[in-house]
Amino acid sequence: MDKELIERLEATMRRVMANKLSAPMRPIISEMEGMPRHSIIIGARGTGKTTLMLREASRHRSLYFSADDYDVPADGIYDIATEAFSLGYEAVFIDEFHFDSSWERALKSLYDKYEDRMIWASDSSSLRLRTGIGETARRYLYRTLPLMSFREYLHMRTGREYPIAEDPFSCDVPFRIDSDFLYLFEEYKREGFLPIFQAGDYAERLKDMISKTVSSDIPFFVPEIRSGHIRLMREVLRYLASGSVPRIETENLTRQWNISYEKLLQLLHVMEETGLVSIVPGYGDAKERFSRSKILLANPSAYHVLGGREGNLREALTVLAFRSRGIGIYASQKEEAGDFIVDMDGPVTIEVGGRKKRHKESDYVVRDNIDYPSERVIPLWHLAMMW
Repeated sequence: MDKELIERLEATMRRVMANKLSAPMRPIISEMEGMPRHSIIIGARGTGKTTLMLREASRHRSLYFSADDYDVPADGIYDIATEAFSLGYEAVFIDEFHFDSSWERALKSLYDKYEDRMIWASDSSSLRLRTGIGETARRYLYRTLPLMSFREYLHMRTGREYPIAEDPFSCDVPFRIDSDFLYLFEEYKREGFLPIFQAGDYAERLKDMISKTVSSDIPFFVPEIRSGHIRLMREVLRYLASGSVPRIETENLTRQWNISYEKLLQLLHVMEETGLVSIVPGYGDAKERFSRSKILLANPSAYHVLGGREGNLREALTVLAFRSRGIGIYASQKEEAGDFIVDMDGPVTIEVGGRKKRHKESDYVVRDNIDYPSERVIPLWHLAMMW
């Protein structure tokens, strides 16, 4: 391994550190400090994985590099890490490791050979990990970096600290709602789910991340992907953003794009795993995953960026909130009953909408543009404080 390559990578690391570590950080990054020496961080593009690793790297004699760096060979992370350790580095931080063709063998061997050194790695999807989870799960701790909550956005935007909404259906609000609170929530819905809002041009940055995920990341996960498949995924995203009903007619798509049903399901699955969409199965569905499922954009702010519907944004935020807390949420199969069924020590039906949304037959109605909760009425912002 060329020692000059290590020097170039360290110079790149210093430049990235100067940029990333100068801006305010997500509160969750501080909460994730102290992870074990051997850890893997999973999160969609832009959630802050690089910042988290650089913050930890700044505390040690470390080498940070990304596997998609032009200087890094396609199977080079093992050689780079071993060379760094031979030069006296205490820790190695590897970003976007799925770009390395032999990542699984490299991470396993690095752990076995350097159990006393710090090795952190990150990726934008857990999909590749599942093929080697038997080998890596015994060696590395896995942590997920979710999209930002409204709590985090408020802290980064104003410096105020708010408690987690432990019970999403509680009528108790343990703080005063200031005059700008709902205005800030509108900002959050437009650009608050990723820390890139601080740099400006949120819409263009998010579009670029979506494009890179489709064209650069997904081809690593789907065998025999063609340019037509990439166009199809972009079409699916446009359809989901603008459609009035967040469901996909799989038969129409297979006919229109001359693609097999199995390949379409494969593409939808990898779109979910890479953080582009959220697939919400119908309540009680055990076999067929897509016929009665709702399919939403995973990042609610993408609806604003792609010119989508506010109603779909609200539903996407609702799904994100419950899933970020590890609470099961399912699509209701009865429109008159509500939009979703939440698994909270038994099924709870919720309806989601604007400030005048009716309950229908639901247990609770989640309304946007209201300040305080009341009996069986929950503000949408309250759900966004759940994590």
